[in-house]
Amino acid sequence: MKKANYFNLISIIFCIFVCFIFGSTNIFAEWILVDSTSFTKLVPVGEKCYISANSGTSYLELCLPSDNLTQDAETAVNIAPNWLKMDLRDNFRRLSETNQNLYAGLIINAVYPYIDEICFEVAHISPQTLSSSMSSQVLIENVESLYEIDNYFDYVEIVDYDGDDYYSTTMYKVFDEGSIQEIELPKEIYYWYIVHPKLHKEIPNYINPSNGNPASPPTGVFWRDYLINHNDSGYPLLRSCLDTCNVLWKCEQNTVNNGAVGALTQWIQDVMTFQSYPHHDQPVRIYHLHIGTCSVHSYLTSAAARAALIPTVVDVMYSNNHKINEFWDRRWIAWEPVNTYIDYPQGYENWGWDIAATFNWRGDSFILDATEKYTEVCTLNVNVTDNNGKNVDGARIKIYSSPCVSWGCTAGWTDHNGQKRFLLGDNRTFTAQVTSNIGNYPQSGMETIITNSAAGVYYNWNVTLPGTIPTIDVSLDTLPSNPTDDYRMVIEYNLPREILYGYNFDDNNCFSESSSPGHIDFFICDEDNFNNYTSSQNFSAFEIHQNSSGNSIDFVLPSLDSWHAVFTNETNMTMTEELQVTAKLYQNITAVVPEQEIKKLFTKISLYPNYPNPFNPETQITFYISRADETELAIYNVSGQKVRTLVCGFHTAGEHTAIWNGKDDNGNEVSSGIYFYRLESNNIVKIRKAVLIK
Repeated sequence: MKKANYFNLISIIFCIFVCFIFGSTNIFAEWILVDSTSFTKLVPVGEKCYISANSGTSYLELCLPSDNLTQDAETAVNIAPNWLKMDLRDNFRRLSETNQNLYAGLIINAVYPYIDEICFEVAHISPQTLSSSMSSQVLIENVESLYEIDNYFDYVEIVDYDGDDYYSTTMYKVFDEGSIQEIELPKEIYYWYIVHPKLHKEIPNYINPSNGNPASPPTGVFWRDYLINHNDSGYPLLRSCLDTCNVLWKCEQNTVNNGAVGALTQWIQDVMTFQSYPHHDQPVRIYHLHIGTCSVHSYLTSAAARAALIPTVVDVMYSNNHKINEFWDRRWIAWEPVNTYIDYPQGYENWGWDIAATFNWRGDSFILDATEKYTEVCTLNVNVTDNNGKNVDGARIKIYSSPCVSWGCTAGWTDHNGQKRFLLGDNRTFTAQVTSNIGNYPQSGMETIITNSAAGVYYNWNVTLPGTIPTIDVSLDTLPSNPTDDYRMVIEYNLPREILYGYNFDDNNCFSESSSPGHIDFFICDEDNFNNYTSSQNFSAFEIHQNSSGNSIDFVLPSLDSWHAVFTNETNMTMTEELQVTAKLYQNITAVVPEQEIKKLFTKISLYPNYPNPFNPETQITFYISRADETELAIYNVSGQKVRTLVCGFHTAGEHTAIWNGKDDNGNEVSSGIYFYRLESNNIVKIRKAVLIK
C-alpha cells in the first residue's frame, strides 16, 4: 500500500512537471529588447495618445496628439531653456500660425542675454493679449531696457546662469538686522514680477502719453524706459531719485528714508496728485496726467518699481474700492506710496474697514489670494461635482460681498479634485456662483453661502452642477484560455504637472496655472476593444488605472493580436496634462528564432544628443555601435537635403565622436534653423535634431 502510494505520488509530480514545462513558457522565457521609445507630451483635454505593438511586427508605433506648431515655433521651443520649453509649446499651440511665426521670430532672432526673458514673455502672456493690437516689438524693447537699467543702480544687478536650463534673476541688497545683506531673488519672482510687461488690465504697447492711445515710436513709448529716463517739466527724474540708493530697502515701516522703496514712494508722491479723475490703465498716460485715485496710483507704482528692477504687483480690494501694491523681499510686503504705508498691512483695518478679500494680479491674468495679510480670516472650502457625483475641474467660482465696486471681491477655479479653498475676511456676508461648461449653480444670480463670517471658522459649500462630465465605459478584460507569451510591453510613465486654464473676470484673458502632479487614465487593450473604445462603445481592457499620476506597467501580450497602451485625458473638463513616458518592447527568444534574426536583435547603435544644442559655431555629436560595420553620419536640412557628411566608412565597435562646425560639404556656412543628423550602421538608422543659432 505504501509502495503504491509512493508511485502514485511520483506520477503526480511528473505530470505537474510536464505541464509546468510545456504549459507555461514564461518561467523559462528569455526576453530581449527589440524596441523602445520615450517622449514628453502635452495631452489637452479631450485628447489621447497611445503606443501600439501591431500584429506581425517587432516594433512600437506612437500616436500622439498634434501641437499644430509651425516650423518656426518648433525652432523657438528648441532654443528655449529646458524649464520653459513646455510652457512655450503650450502657449504657441493656442495661437494662430501667423502669430506663432511672429513671436517665434522674436526668439529665433534674439541675442544673448535676452533670449530667456523673451521666451518667458511669449510663454506667459495670455493668447488673447498676444493676438491683440500689441506691438510685438514691445517685448524686445522691454528686455533690452531691463538690461540697460541694470547698469544704473547699486542696490540691484541682474545675474545670468548658463547651461541647458539657463536662466536669469537679480541679486539685490537690503539693510537688515544692522548690516547690508545680499539676497538672490527666486527666478519665478524675477520673471513674473520684474520682466513681465503686463501689470493689470492694460495691453502692453507703445502709448502716446498725450492721449493714452497706441502709437508707433517715437510718438508712442513703453513704460519701462520712459518712466526711468523721462520726466515732465517740473517733476523729478526717477533715475536721479534712485541714483544714491545702495539698498532695496532698510526693512523699516512707513518712512521714505528706506532705500529704493522709500525713494520711489517719495517720487510717486511728488509726481501724482490724489484726486478723483477718469481712470486710465496705461502707466505712461497716468504719469503724463499726474492725477488720479488709488487704482492709477497702483498701476504707476507697479510700472515704476518694475522699471527700477523692484518686483512688484497690483493688490486688489474690490469690496473696499481700493488698490495698493506689494513688493517682494523674501515675502510679499504691503506697500501704498500715497499714504507712505510700507510693510503696514494692518493700516486698513485701522481705518475701520472689514476687508472681504484681496488678491494679487499676475501678468497672465491669474489672481493669487492675499487676504490673510490684511485681516483675520475664515476658510471657505468649495466642492463642485456633476450630477453623477464626479469631481469637476476648472469650474469658476465668483465670490461677492456687498458693498462691492466690481463683479465681486475674489474668484477661483476648482482643481482636479473639484475643490477650491478661499481665505475670506471676518464680519462679512458672502454670496457666490459657480459657472462651468456643464452648467451653472445657481442658474442665475448668487446664493448666500456665509452670513457674518467669523475668524478661524471653516465653512463648506458643496455644489452639484446640472450636467455631467465625460466618462469612459471600460471593464476589466480576462485572459484567453491559452495565452501566448511572445511579446512583453514594459511602460513607465509619470505626470509631473497639469495645467489649469481659466478666464479672468476683469480682462477676460485666459491664464494657465500649473500644479503637481498631473492625472490621466491608462489601460491596455487588444484591437477589437480598441475599436470599440474609439467608437465610444463599451469595451474591456487590462491594466486599468484611472486618475493615475504615474506607474510602472509590465504586461505580457496574451495573443498575437495588435495591442494598444492608451493614455487618455477625456474625463477632465479643462486640464491639460504633461505626460512623460518610456516604453519598451521585449521578445521571448526561447521559441525557435533564426540565427541572423538573433544577431540582428542583439545589434545596438545609439545616437546621443549633440552638445551644445542650440549651438554656435560648432557642436559635438557622439554615437555608439555594438558591432563593427560601414557607418555614415550626415547632416540634413528640414527639406531632406544632405548638407554635410561627417562620417563615412568602416568603424569599429564602440563610441565615436564627430564635430560639426555649421558648414556644408563645400565649406560654406549654413543658415540658422533646425537640422537633422542621421546615423546609419548595421542596417539600423537613428536620427536626432540640432538647432543652429547665430
